[in-house]
Amino acid sequence: MAVSLDNVLDAHCHLWELGRFKYPWPTPDMTIHQDHLPQDLQQAMKDTPVTDVIFVQCLNDSPEEAEWVMSLARQFPFIRGIVAGLDPSHPQFESRLVLLKEAVPLLVGLRHIPNFQDHPDYLLREDLAAGIIALQKHNLTFDLLLRPQQLEAAGVLAGRVSQVGAKLVVDHLAKPDIAASKMDPWRQHMSSLARHPNVFCKLSGLVTEAHLEKWQVDDFRPYVEHVLSVFGAERVMFGSDWPVCRLAANTDYDRVFSTFRQLLHHLPHHQQEMIFSTNARTFYNI
Repeated sequence: MAVSLDNVLDAHCHLWELGRFKYPWPTPDMTIHQDHLPQDLQQAMKDTPVTDVIFVQCLNDSPEEAEWVMSLARQFPFIRGIVAGLDPSHPQFESRLVLLKEAVPLLVGLRHIPNFQDHPDYLLREDLAAGIIALQKHNLTFDLLLRPQQLEAAGVLAGRVSQVGAKLVVDHLAKPDIAASKMDPWRQHMSSLARHPNVFCKLSGLVTEAHLEKWQVDDFRPYVEHVLSVFGAERVMFGSDWPVCRLAANTDYDRVFSTFRQLLHHLPHHQQEMIFSTNARTFYNI
């Protein structure tokens, strides 16, 4: 039975203006290689009950990007939080963080996307753990963009920062190979990571891991059900991953939202409210 939802918070969306910054991605051959600005997002989500969004960085180590989004949020108050691009392993991390907090009052967390080919041990570095512990002192969070092969190392990191209560969230379920219907070893590693109570998971980014031309809702069901079984409804949150979701055929904001409604409609109303609103507001201190 469908239940009504109000004041949904989208925990994961992006904005970019191609002429403003040098973006390594999306590349010119992609359909989404065009400006995606707040007014476009507002139009895309108008037929859904989403009222608030969290912006998540597109650029590594770019306080300038976060300051730009902060200026947009003053015009478009539905942008409720900013996850900025800053590397916690940087030698001057905490001093850089203090400056960023002053410039970006809506700062709620950070994300950094390492090149795991060049830095395969990034998640195991002690300076990264130290930076995330410092991040927690400022009541901020850290987003983890992972592939399944990084999940074991992410578990080590989670263990190192758990005693101080540092909060981590796995973006996009760590990108399982949905197109190939592959569950293992992703399933086992997610189960292990979920044992750390300071780790959350975003239900986001699924359509771009499935068959882009002919994905179906049921393709995602085993992955979503596993995440719910190991994290529980209280540590899972909805994210659209707009406009990246548009890489999949005939997929825009409303279709992504309705897909997750279908996948979660069997849950009690209070659990749906947690996943679509409360958990992200609590996690990001909105």
